[in-house]
Amino acid sequence: MIKDKYYLKFFNKLRKLINLDVMYFAKAGFYGIIQQIIGVVSGLIVSYLFGHFVSKTTYGEYNLVLSVISLVTFFSIPGIDKALTQSISKSRDSSFIEALNIKLKFSLLGSLALVGFGIYYLQNHSFTIAKSIFLAAVFYPSLTSFSIYSAFLTAKRKFKALAITASISSVLFLIIIAGGIFIFSTTIGITLAYLLALILPAVGNYIYSLRFMIRKKSIDTDLSPYGIFLTIISILPWISGSLGNIILGTKLGPETLAIFAVADNFLISVQKNFMVFYKPVTAKLAAQTNKQHFETIKTHLFNLVSIGFALTLFLWLITPWLISFFFPTYSEAIKYGRLLSLALLPLPLTWTLSDMVVYQKQKKIQIFVCTIPPLLKICLYFLVIPIWKIDGLVAVFLLDRYLAPLILLPSLFMHKSIKN
Repeated sequence: MIKDKYYLKFFNKLRKLINLDVMYFAKAGFYGIIQQIIGVVSGLIVSYLFGHFVSKTTYGEYNLVLSVISLVTFFSIPGIDKALTQSISKSRDSSFIEALNIKLKFSLLGSLALVGFGIYYLQNHSFTIAKSIFLAAVFYPSLTSFSIYSAFLTAKRKFKALAITASISSVLFLIIIAGGIFIFSTTIGITLAYLLALILPAVGNYIYSLRFMIRKKSIDTDLSPYGIFLTIISILPWISGSLGNIILGTKLGPETLAIFAVADNFLISVQKNFMVFYKPVTAKLAAQTNKQHFETIKTHLFNLVSIGFALTLFLWLITPWLISFFFPTYSEAIKYGRLLSLALLPLPLTWTLSDMVVYQKQKKIQIFVCTIPPLLKICLYFLVIPIWKIDGLVAVFLLDRYLAPLILLPSLFMHKSIKN
């Protein structure tokens, strides 16, 4: 008991010193670290397997298929995840089941879109890619719907459960992908393994998460309309996020896409692992008022930029070693990997600002941010990738990352001034 009092006194002093709820983030961070260790180890083993046992052509085709799947993600109403987080934070637990039904229903449109892409590649004699996309079309509704459990657990602040489910998912993903690589070692076989590796844990985790749901009828009339609104304005960002890879792989060949995918691989890993520690932040923001959001930015702006700088420096320094060890035949990807690490600098600030805009329901700002920059990005892809290839894709990618906070920050404070 005495020890506990000393710990509480220490954390309270630290909270006052740095203006941060240290106890909340320490508790959430502890579970995040456990999840982090398991996730990182599993991810690195998967990278090693792809780098040593899969050809460049197969790896490029596999990434092209994943990019096509990602392109049509908006059909699964991804905006419902943010809407659900806010709904659950207001104790409207029945939204959890409603959100799943909405995603499953709309995901059928995604399957039709994938069939269309499959026909396109079939007509262009890319038979392996076409067959893999047709396979993805069959599994698409389950692939994109059950993962909503993560938004539910985040809103419930069940960080221990979130860490357990994510850790189990990481291990199962490793086992199933490894099986796909060694048993099939083909694009279609590895794609099937990828689909099963995501779907099976997600379904199990969704069922497990139901135990935390309070069984009372509390309808959130804003859930579906706001989730659909968030999805509609995210269509261009989703398209622009995958289109560059598709242009690169389709026009310049799977091998070229494989090089970029290796360069991008560790950036994605850092982002995913950082998201583990960011989830407590988004849970806090969902429950805050608009005024508290502005106070958060004023207090923690320097901290957010500092975290981004630390992440950038870390990845910049270790990228040459990571690629040399995990992907020894991709030495040309090192320079691109280092350049892409610069995308981490604005990341924490951008995520925080984006969540604030969503939770404040600033629709005008959201519409602007989700239309003009993505349209610019899409136009630049068609202009620069055919000329500068991977260099062009990297340049547009970084431009987009640095424009985001420069647009969001002034927009939020201008809106506050106008409102006042």
